[in-house]
Amino acid sequence: MTRPVAVTEPHWTIGDRLAAFRVLLPADPGPAVVLGVDEVLLPHLRAAFPGACTAAEAAASGERASLLVLSGPPAEEYAAGRLPVALAPSATVAVLGEEGDHVVYPSAQEPELLWRSGWPVAAGDPVAWVRRRLGLRTARRRGAPWLRVDGPAVATLADEVVAEVGERLGATARLVGVVTAGRTVLRVRTAQGDLAVRLDLLPHEPDLVDRVRAEVPGAAAYLPQALASGTTRGCAWVATAWLPEAGALRWPWPRPEWQWAVADELADALAAARTGTTGPGWAREWCERAVVVPAPVRERWAAALAVLDDGLPTGWCHGDLWPGNVLLDRDAAVVLDWDNATPDAPAGIDRLLVPALRDLTDPGRTVAEQVMALVDDTDRPGSVGDLEVAGRRWRDWDRGHRLALALAAVVLFLRNRSPHDLPADALAAHVAAVDEALAAPAAVTTDQPTDAAEAGRTARGALWLATNGIVVKTAQTVVLLTLAAMLAPSALGLVALGTLVANVAVQVASLGTASALVYWRGDVQRAARTAVTISVGLAAVLAALLWVAAPWLASTLGAADGGAAVIRGLTVVLPCTAVAGVTNELLRRELRFLRRIIPDTVSSVVGAVVAIGLVVDGMGVMALVVGQVTQAVLTLLLSWCVHPPVLPGWSSEDARGLLSYGGPYAGTHLLELVQLNVDYLVVSAVLGTVALGQYSLAFRLAFMPYLMIVVVITGAAFPYLCRLRGRELGRSTGVVTTVTLTLVLPLCLGVALVADHLVVLGDKWSPAVPAVAWLAAYAAALSVGQLVATAFNAAGRPVLALGLRLAHLLLLLATLAVVVDRGVTVVAAAQAVVAAAVALLALVLARTTVSGLSLRALALGLRPAALSALALVAAVLAVRVLLDDVLGLDGPSPVTLAVLGAAGLAAYVGPLWLLDRDHLREAFALLRRPS
Repeated sequence: MTRPVAVTEPHWTIGDRLAAFRVLLPADPGPAVVLGVDEVLLPHLRAAFPGACTAAEAAASGERASLLVLSGPPAEEYAAGRLPVALAPSATVAVLGEEGDHVVYPSAQEPELLWRSGWPVAAGDPVAWVRRRLGLRTARRRGAPWLRVDGPAVATLADEVVAEVGERLGATARLVGVVTAGRTVLRVRTAQGDLAVRLDLLPHEPDLVDRVRAEVPGAAAYLPQALASGTTRGCAWVATAWLPEAGALRWPWPRPEWQWAVADELADALAAARTGTTGPGWAREWCERAVVVPAPVRERWAAALAVLDDGLPTGWCHGDLWPGNVLLDRDAAVVLDWDNATPDAPAGIDRLLVPALRDLTDPGRTVAEQVMALVDDTDRPGSVGDLEVAGRRWRDWDRGHRLALALAAVVLFLRNRSPHDLPADALAAHVAAVDEALAAPAAVTTDQPTDAAEAGRTARGALWLATNGIVVKTAQTVVLLTLAAMLAPSALGLVALGTLVANVAVQVASLGTASALVYWRGDVQRAARTAVTISVGLAAVLAALLWVAAPWLASTLGAADGGAAVIRGLTVVLPCTAVAGVTNELLRRELRFLRRIIPDTVSSVVGAVVAIGLVVDGMGVMALVVGQVTQAVLTLLLSWCVHPPVLPGWSSEDARGLLSYGGPYAGTHLLELVQLNVDYLVVSAVLGTVALGQYSLAFRLAFMPYLMIVVVITGAAFPYLCRLRGRELGRSTGVVTTVTLTLVLPLCLGVALVADHLVVLGDKWSPAVPAVAWLAAYAAALSVGQLVATAFNAAGRPVLALGLRLAHLLLLLATLAVVVDRGVTVVAAAQAVVAAAVALLALVLARTTVSGLSLRALALGLRPAALSALALVAAVLAVRVLLDDVLGLDGPSPVTLAVLGAAGLAAYVGPLWLLDRDHLREAFALLRRPS
């Protein structure tokens, strides 16, 4: 009994994916194939088995099945003996269920591969390999279906294809894997290496690789080289080398950055090969091939594309250049999936799709949104403005042509989709994005600052924040040194514990909602009102809870004598801090850094004056508490002077968005606070408050370069980096990192080299001297992690920054548990070692996740700073010898400290200017550039 294939569109647009397990079924299925599968699989299997009927049709006709394929409820009926389908005497029954030899991974509706025990697992790196291996091993527990085939032992379609491949190549071959894709890929093992045999189970358009190789010489290096080809049971196949080679989980592992680079290079090669020009009717024909799009929409889009019918240059395009189609094996690169390739595309149209696909980091956005956003994105660094599309630079086309070309790229992307992988709601989102772009007026950009102006404002903002940091940290340092000179070390330990509780409470109170405003993509003023509501509500609740719990906390932290009063005093002003934080983050988003620093600068000076006056009057450690309260209240009042007060409000949608970004962001900072203070808790519990006071002073002094340089620059750079995307974000991150490390490195080295001068404050601090040098190294390593975390946050991936902080905390806890009883110097050394390990991990993550960030370029950019640092060390050591042996200035003193500082600064700045004067001049010019 023969029945037509029940489809309304050409089936080659769907691909083999859902029919791939056909290769594991008999090559000769017999005269009657019966399908008892769900409606998703049915049309695909009917295309793979022309003439197949459904179980209901077979039961009605009484036909005896030679091959019965089952899944879902029909499979359960068959197992229970209730399926009304008769079987031929030598019938084969294939069941997708809970038993079998092959896993359909991860599901029958979304298969990635067919796998059986003993077959290799292909993955790009060890993490992906372990993840997939575990997924396959736990497939039965996770509900992934297994394929069981019962019946006589007959050759499968894969058996016959593999045998024919081996015959063509004169080699013994065996099947070791099946990958599902547009065409089914058999992994075939021979003595000479593994092969990828691309098999057409369904009707496909002819493979265009040979045509591309002949007509686009520049693309030949990226095309798979056919080793053999043929047709088996009416299914065409082509055998190429398998990449990466068998067992090739070896360094260097392929990185998305490399794969995107190959995509860019191939897009350029295809754009250079012209095939002709467009003509009347081109737009309609182009749209008609996107069969997944409803006909009325195709008609509307064809009208919008008609402007391109007038003789635009055409060329080859790939249409789906993303890392999944780029195979790397050391120096070899092969691009797959040419099913969507065509020679009549507007020349260079891949140059629109590649950046759109690369920047698709937000799961809520569509490719259509990304592509249509390029219409008015012509002058931003990293945009496609300078790339040639259809014979002109993108920015040189008028907006109407840019709209049409972007739409042509969207149509090209949709031509490679099917109703299965693009359901109705997803397709509607693509259509809506296109229609919105076509209806929108031209973007007004005259009031928007240029990137150069924004970069200048950011650089000057860093200076303003640095000024604020210098004032604030100087005020804090003066208070700290005053306390250190007048009080016992145990008093500083008490302050450290109270400050820890207050800082943790500040992070919990906002849940990152204020900082999320810097990244916010919607109505920021409305979101700010919601952020105020969340922050004030949580802050008030926390302040009340901490007031009640203060005695217990003080006792738990080993600060029962006066600790409760310190905790209450430092946390009672949490609502003030929360409201001021929202205003400050709005100013940071707008790059209005001068206004941003006024509340902090003025209030810190006033608070320091109050605290020092009360210390001199003998108030003790509570003087610092009063100074902090004064500072918090004054900060709130001054923030309302530089920016209109943000009133409370509420939007559930905004709250969800703020918390989804701000939660991980706040979690990162909360973990950072714990990571930065857990050593205090451990030292206090094991070594006592005296050792804690000595350690905390060493930490605060060594940590000052990080606070005054790294925190300042990342604070200014974050809102600027949030405005970038794609490769430009990575390149700008490299520049920010180079500048920051160039500034922080000499300060950390200087602190380490003059650590012995800490005894100027008294011999009671001498045990902290060795710890200062180690903690200076810790601050330098921590700077790297902070810079990478800022890049993750700017890319909208705060979860990665959160993971980095969590790894740091866990590794630090494990290390401190082993070494803390050996003294504060060993604790400081452990901090440095752990921070260095996390910095290395951060760079590895950044290399693979931040597009455009080159570690090689970063290393080259830091060479002048590294050489200048060597000069600094040599100069300081030489001057120390001179002071001791020649001038007789023996021992630490304020005079020797000043001399050593001046010598080190001169030794660093001089070589740096000689080695990197061009970049320094550019930096000075950037600071002078008008906004």
